[in-house]
Amino acid sequence: MTKFARSERLAAALAVEAGDSLTSVAKRFGMSRQVVQWVIKLYREQGEEGLQTKKKSYTVAQKLVVLDSMHSQGLSSEAAAVKFGIAGSATVRVWERRYMENGIDGLKPKKKGRRPKVPKPKAPLTPYEQLLAENEYLRAENEYLKKLNALVAEREAREKPAEETE
Repeated sequence: MTKFARSERLAAALAVEAGDSLTSVAKRFGMSRQVVQWVIKLYREQGEEGLQTKKKSYTVAQKLVVLDSMHSQGLSSEAAAVKFGIAGSATVRVWERRYMENGIDGLKPKKKGRRPKVPKPKAPLTPYEQLLAENEYLRAENEYLKKLNALVAEREAREKPAEETE
């Protein structure tokens, strides 16, 4: 469904209230007939406040109130959405389905996003593997020291002839 600005929805509701037909208003504003009907219901039930486009989050208690009144008064999901100013009847249907499947826990908000990646614990090394790792470390250290000594000797060899000529 295309989103329409609050001013467009208000103008459409006022046009229908003034006596224009749903079809002509829908064509004029580029809306479907169902959207215009929805806007009219919201406008009649809640006035201009019902046409706000804010995305709201509802508590578990609020969801329960909507579902209880829906079941006790025999309201459809669409009628309950209009009565309580919920953006769409699909939201109420989802709440109802989750409540029927999971009870009160189905109405609790779910965490969003990916779960953090938990690194796998490394298995402890066996004594043999520890010795191999230590041996590899010592070999690398030995190679490093040999290269360092070679570089120092090379630098000293270059500087020695320069000192003798002076």
